[in-house]
Amino acid sequence: MKKPSSRLIQALLTISVLALTAFVLMAVIIPLITDYFLRDKDPAANDVRPAPVVVTPVKTTTPIASTTSTMKVDVDQPTERMTNSTAETEPDQEEIEQSTTSAATTAGSSPTESIAAQTGREDDDILSPGQTDSSEPVSTGETDANDVDNDSYRYLIDNRIRDIYDQYSPMVASIQVYLPGTSSTNDKMETFSGLLISADGKVITFASNFSFALAYGDHLYERAEVRIVVPDRPKSFNATLAAIHKDTDLAVFQIENVSNLPYANLDFDSELVVGEPVISIGRPDVMMSQGGLSLGFITGVYYPALLESELSVSMIQTNAFISQQASGGPLLNLQGEIIGLANSRFNRSYSDIMGYALPTPMLVAALEDIDNPQEPKASAWFGILTMSEDDNNNLIELMDWPSGLFVSQVVDRSPAYIAGIRNGDILLSLNGVEMSNHQVFTDYVQKQPIGTLVNVRIYRTTEKRIYTMQIYLSKMP
Repeated sequence: MKKPSSRLIQALLTISVLALTAFVLMAVIIPLITDYFLRDKDPAANDVRPAPVVVTPVKTTTPIASTTSTMKVDVDQPTERMTNSTAETEPDQEEIEQSTTSAATTAGSSPTESIAAQTGREDDDILSPGQTDSSEPVSTGETDANDVDNDSYRYLIDNRIRDIYDQYSPMVASIQVYLPGTSSTNDKMETFSGLLISADGKVITFASNFSFALAYGDHLYERAEVRIVVPDRPKSFNATLAAIHKDTDLAVFQIENVSNLPYANLDFDSELVVGEPVISIGRPDVMMSQGGLSLGFITGVYYPALLESELSVSMIQTNAFISQQASGGPLLNLQGEIIGLANSRFNRSYSDIMGYALPTPMLVAALEDIDNPQEPKASAWFGILTMSEDDNNNLIELMDWPSGLFVSQVVDRSPAYIAGIRNGDILLSLNGVEMSNHQVFTDYVQKQPIGTLVNVRIYRTTEKRIYTMQIYLSKMP
């Protein structure tokens, strides 16, 4: 008889061991692991450590001791201890159970109920959102005086700008000048703003806004057409060019067949201050029902420039944006006073982004010259604007330039411009006569016959060089 193979015996033993191991896993280890995880998911089944219980002071009908006792529960050591300032007294087991039951109920309730229980309030005493606890400090509604002033100031500024715009925008007209083309030229048209200054339709603006339509002698070409749109009027009006003030570039249009128009008063004569807020109002684009408002500050005030006619002219510089369409509209301060007339076509010696305005006192002086024209004097004309004696001397000394007359501006197409004199030059002498101030200059020029040839010496500040040139004096326009 053959003996069983040793390999077969080993295989049977291995199978037996594996079967026994599987039995142990299924019968013992797996139930233990399952029970462990179930206990973690169900805190109620975990009796190893009780859940924290919040216990509040319990009112008892029968005092435990002669003084009030306080119950404290240590979460880590759930042993209850009674503390008394005089003596420790063992409470009844029934009272402890009632206290614990009440605390457990409170801990399981909602947060609001827990707060009510801890503070000793009834349900009716619980504050709803928006209510104020009478036991806490209550705001009396009093506000600091500085806060009131600041809030009022901001409110005042916001409403003041809106009120000024509402007041003056009906006085700002839209002017359209159209010049039909010829066989050698194209049609041209410009739209810009103007300020109404009379109920019968007198409108002021700047001649440079429509210089393309001006013929020699500052008259409109006969074929030029002018239409003016007044706010709150259903139709535009025909208008004529009434006058141009050459020295200030101010132009006056007269609307035909109109009356009872709102108009502005030009009565501002206060000092201009850099940093003062200003408002520019012009006519908006045709696609806008309202607009044309621009805000900024006075960023500079030019020295008054003296014309040869003795008229003093200055300019206001502002960072308020003044478009070509707003040129001719008013520039106002926050007191609702017109401080100037905005000009976007100011003749600049270099490119900049600033806006400019002709101050109101100069507008008034120019209008007075137009309303009361004087017989033109047949005097010679040089064509420059200078400064007052004090301003001129201070500037010369400050910049350490040669003694002379600072040229603030050169008039276009004037004898000085044609000869090559430019803004910023210093006029040293005319025919050997030193030009120390404006009065010496005007007295000398006006005594010369028209057409006089004058030898001129200038100092060019940008090049630090002296030039000599000849100029023929022409008739003052």
